[in-house]
Amino acid sequence: MSTPLLELQDVTKRFGGVVAVNGVSFDVGEGELVGLIGPNGAGKTTLLNCLSRMYRLDAGSIRFGGVDIAKLGRHEVARLGMGRTFQVVRPFRSMTARENVAIGALFGSERARLAPAEAFTVADEVIDLVGLGGRAKLLVDELTVPDRRRLEVARALATRPRLLLLDEVMAGLNPSEVAEELEVVKRINASGIAILVIEHVMQVIVGICPRVVVLHFGRVLLEGDPATVLGDPRVVEAYLGERYARRLQEARGG
Repeated sequence: MSTPLLELQDVTKRFGGVVAVNGVSFDVGEGELVGLIGPNGAGKTTLLNCLSRMYRLDAGSIRFGGVDIAKLGRHEVARLGMGRTFQVVRPFRSMTARENVAIGALFGSERARLAPAEAFTVADEVIDLVGLGGRAKLLVDELTVPDRRRLEVARALATRPRLLLLDEVMAGLNPSEVAEELEVVKRINASGIAILVIEHVMQVIVGICPRVVVLHFGRVLLEGDPATVLGDPRVVEAYLGERYARRLQEARGG
């Protein structure tokens, strides 16, 4: 069996007396697409912050591409080939969409660091991939909310990552916009990039993720295919409460 691209072993992060991430272990393989779900406060974004080295670990280990990244800086992890998006998008508002994406190509992974002319070539390719081609020359303030979400993904993609961490890129989108973004994520994954995606939109999880990891109170509650995970009473209870889970189980004859 080949070594996973990303390996988490007993990852733990504390904030004072609060354990936000508690002994989390799972892997992501080369080119795999994995969903990370859980109720608000489950520790999902905190975990992504640990992976991208925004936070230091209190215990456990993270290996990416066979490298222990626990003591590396954020820029070093990015240059190994890990890209990510953020829930709150913060592009350079004085720049066009194309210029924003070119910045990612200029300061991305070691294999993606390019001269300015080459960076704009990469930007054009990535912008087309995410469906922003017709709006590349618009300033950020001229973009719609869905367009800004796509721009956030494009900036991360321009670093030429091996693994892309997506943090609720569908938030605030209507059903038709979500459907469009699903196709974007599928295209990215089809290009060979592994993806770990945080989402509350279950349409996303069911539609594109062969495997799902559920976090609850900072721990892995369950891991498996979407049908198994979303049909588990423990997951239903974590999202909707014990009473609803019990009713659902009774209705199924459990």
